[in-house]
Amino acid sequence: MKKWLVKSIDKQISDRLMLETKLPAVICDLLVSRGIQTAEKAQEYFNGDTLSDPLLIKDMDKAVATIEEAIQNEEKITVYGDYDCDGITATVMLYSYLDALGAEVDWYIPTRDEGYGLNEDSIRKLCDNGTQLIITVDNGVSAVKEAELIYELQMRLVITDHHQPPEELPRAEAVVDPHRRDDTSPYKYLAGCAVALKLIMAMEQDIEGILEQYADITAIGTVGDVVPLTGENRIIVRRGLSEMQYSENEGLLSLVSAAGLDIENMTSSGIAFGLCPRINAAGRYGSPDVATKLLLAQNRKTADLLANQLCELNTKRKETENSILEKTIASLKENPRIFDQRILIVSGEGWNHGIIGIVSARLLELYEKPCIVIGIEGNEARGSARSIEGFSIYSALESCSDLLTKFGGHVKAAGFSLPVEFIEEFRQRMYTYAAEKFPTMPAMTIEADIEPDVSQLSITEVENLKYMQPFGEQNTAPLFLMKNCEITSSRPLKDGKYTSFTATYKGVQFKLLCFGIPYEKFFYHIGDRVDVLANAEVNEYNDTKSISLRVKDIRLSDFTQDKYFAAKNFYEKILRGEKVDKRLYDRIVPTPQSMRIPFDIIKAVTDLDTAVQLAISKGVNYCRFMMCLHVFAEFGYLELDRVNGKLKFIKGDKKIDPEQSAVVKRIKKSCQD
Repeated sequence: MKKWLVKSIDKQISDRLMLETKLPAVICDLLVSRGIQTAEKAQEYFNGDTLSDPLLIKDMDKAVATIEEAIQNEEKITVYGDYDCDGITATVMLYSYLDALGAEVDWYIPTRDEGYGLNEDSIRKLCDNGTQLIITVDNGVSAVKEAELIYELQMRLVITDHHQPPEELPRAEAVVDPHRRDDTSPYKYLAGCAVALKLIMAMEQDIEGILEQYADITAIGTVGDVVPLTGENRIIVRRGLSEMQYSENEGLLSLVSAAGLDIENMTSSGIAFGLCPRINAAGRYGSPDVATKLLLAQNRKTADLLANQLCELNTKRKETENSILEKTIASLKENPRIFDQRILIVSGEGWNHGIIGIVSARLLELYEKPCIVIGIEGNEARGSARSIEGFSIYSALESCSDLLTKFGGHVKAAGFSLPVEFIEEFRQRMYTYAAEKFPTMPAMTIEADIEPDVSQLSITEVENLKYMQPFGEQNTAPLFLMKNCEITSSRPLKDGKYTSFTATYKGVQFKLLCFGIPYEKFFYHIGDRVDVLANAEVNEYNDTKSISLRVKDIRLSDFTQDKYFAAKNFYEKILRGEKVDKRLYDRIVPTPQSMRIPFDIIKAVTDLDTAVQLAISKGVNYCRFMMCLHVFAEFGYLELDRVNGKLKFIKGDKKIDPEQSAVVKRIKKSCQD
C-alpha cells in the first residue's frame, strides 16, 4: 500500500496566473503544483520551441573540429554506442549523418555480455579494422583507462555522453557532456541521443533543419532513457511526435506498424510502451545490431523483417521476464526471512542479466521496498537494483563497494557485479546498512497534483489537459485526488480482469476504471465511501463525449495512513526479531476477543490486501490483525501466503489459545527491555 501525497498549491498564485494567461483554472492549478508560477514560464512551457546553441556545451567546438578534420583526411571513424534505446538511437543518428557527408564511417555497439561502454577487446578490434577516430555516444565519460589504450594504439577519441563524469576526465580530443563541472550550457538533462543531436546541429550549424530531420528518432531515445520531459527534452519529444507522421525512416515506420500503433496519433506513452521495449529487447535478449540495422534500413521489406525480429525478441523477453519473476517470488516464499528484510535481495543461477533490471522493477511495484535481483553466471554475479524515494540504492551499494567488481547508477536504480562467493556477505552487509541508516524505512509514495473541483473535471477542462503533453518523467499525466466518493455501482470488464464502477464525487456521478484490480478483488460495495487517485481523459462513442477516470489507487475514505505505516513498520520489526516499544504490547498482541473480527474476515475473503483494508475499516490495528493471521495459521485454520497476498481459510475444531502460540512469544521477546 503506497503512501499518498498531495502537492500544495498557492491559490492566489494560480488565480493570478489565470488572469495573466487566460488559461483554464485546472491548467493553472496544475502548473503551479509543478513549480510554474509566472506567465513567462507558462509561455515557455507551452510554446517553447527553441533549443539552445549546441556550441554552448563545453568542448563541442573541439568535437566539431576533430570530426571535420577526420573527414577531410579520409580517416576511418567509428561511432561507438550503447545497447539500450538511447544508445541505439544516438548511434543511428550520428552514423547516418556522417555517412551522408561522405565520411568513411562505421558503427559499433557492444553486447551486454561485453558490458557497458568502451572495453579493451572492442578497442583492439576497432584498431585492427583500421579505425582512427572513435566517437562515443551515450557512454565514455568514465572510461579513463580505456581512453589511454585508445591513444596507445594511435587512435583518437571524441566523447559525447550525458552521465555524471568522474573527478578525472578521460583523455580525449573533446569530452562533450552537459554534466561537466565546467560546462555552462543552460540545460543539463539531455539524453545521450540528444547530445548526439546537438553535435550534428553544431556540425551543420542548423538547429531547425536538423531538428526536423532527426527529432523523431531523438524523441524515441529520450523517452526510452526516462530523462525529465522538461525544458529542451520536452521541445525535442513534442517536435518528434509531430514529425513522426511525416517520417521517411523505413525502420521506424515498420516498427510502428509491427507494434500496432498509429503513427499519425503517436503519444509519448506509445513510444514508452510500444516502441522502446522492442528496441531494448534487442540489447536485452539478443544483439543490439538488430535494432540498429532496423533504424538504418533503406527499404521496407528489410525493415519489416527486422521489425518482426524485434517483436519476437520482445515476446521472448516477456517470457524470460515472467519466468525469472516466478522464480524470485518462489524464492521469497521459501525464505520468509529474506522477504521480511528492509531490502529484498534474491539471486539465482542463469538469470539473464539483460532482464533482471525489469524483474527488479516489477518486484518493487509488488512489494514497495528496495529490490535487488542477482543473476549468477559461473563465478561471476551481476545485480540490478531498484529503490524508492528516500532510500538511495547507490549509497547502499557504495557502502559495500569493496565487495563489488564494479557498480554504477543513481538514487533509485543501479547495477553491479561481484564474485559469486561474496553474495551472502553482500546480502548481510546491505541488511546491516539499511538497519543502521533506516530504523524506519521510508514508504513508497504516490503523489497527486491537485484535489479538483467538479468544474475542473468537465469535458472542456479535461480536453485541455492534452496541451500539457507529452507526458513522461517529471511531466506526468495529471493525477487527481478525489475524496469521499460514494460508490453507486460496479461491474466486471474483460471477463473480470478489470473493474468498472460509478461513484458520486461532490454531487456529480463519474465513471471510473480500475485496470489494476480484478473484479473478484474489488471489495467495495454500493454506498461505500472511497478516496481515489485517478487520471482523467475524454472518451467519445457514437459522437457522444464523456469523462473517464483511470484509477491509479483507491482506498476507504476513513483510512489513516500514518497509523497504518507505523503499525506496518512495527509488525515487520517483530518479524525480524528486532526490539520494539513495549508500551505498544497491549495494542498488538492477539487475544481471544481481538481475534473475532479477523476470524470473520478470513472466512469471507481470499485476498490479503482486501482483508487488511476491511480490518482497518473495522478499527483493527494492522499489526494486531497480521499477528492474528499468524496465530490462525499456526493453529491450522489458515494458509497465509504473504508473498502472493493470498489467504485460504481451513475449517477446524482445534481450540486456539493465543497465549500458547509462538506468535505471542515472539511479540513478548521483541517487547522485552
